[in-house]
Amino acid sequence: MSWEYKELNDSFIEEYEGYKLENQSHYEAVVRTFDENYSEIYSDSMEKAVLFVISAELLIKQSRIYKVSKENYIRELSSIDFNNVKEHISMGQLNENEFEELYLRRNVVLKALEKMPVDLCPKVRWFYDEIVNTINTLFFNYQKIEDVMNNVLNTFQNEFRNKACAKKIVYTTIAENLIRLNKKLPGDIIDEIKDGLFDNSDFELTEEESQDLSKRIAKVLENLDS
Repeated sequence: MSWEYKELNDSFIEEYEGYKLENQSHYEAVVRTFDENYSEIYSDSMEKAVLFVISAELLIKQSRIYKVSKENYIRELSSIDFNNVKEHISMGQLNENEFEELYLRRNVVLKALEKMPVDLCPKVRWFYDEIVNTINTLFFNYQKIEDVMNNVLNTFQNEFRNKACAKKIVYTTIAENLIRLNKKLPGDIIDEIKDGLFDNSDFELTEEESQDLSKRIAKVLENLDS
């Protein structure tokens, strides 16, 4: 059964939000939702256009995009045949207004995508600012330190498996918040950051992010020594 325009848009966002509730990063939630819905064989031209447009609209909310993904999205968005898409009006999958809306959305997101900074790391992951902002928000809304610590670690547990920098970012941000709240730092937090080193050989962080993390770790260690 073919999707209707509005139904497919709504379903995509609902599924994306569901993955986010499972503690997946914005990036991973977009990729998984796209993969669950897209089929080169079975998706029709209208469905393919909607899926590429809506996933691109979400991806441009990131700070950057992997260079190969950027190239692929630009190619796919540029090659949408809107004459074929328009044929689906007669099939009842979208109306004239929705067709015009989709065409405009494609043009807007394509321009934004072309301007996006390139990411050198192919890993689907939480980005640096995304991790820091998420943890800071959880701490600002905390009631019990133990609960917020567990929440933070549960949120990023999967990220620790094959993302070399993730644990350092998470533990440093936890340490900063505990220091701000005049709370004692657990031994495992101190042990993780005390050497001040992290592996950025896969370019998970930009140069600016790497420098920022180094400064933040150094400041935390200064607080521990004072």
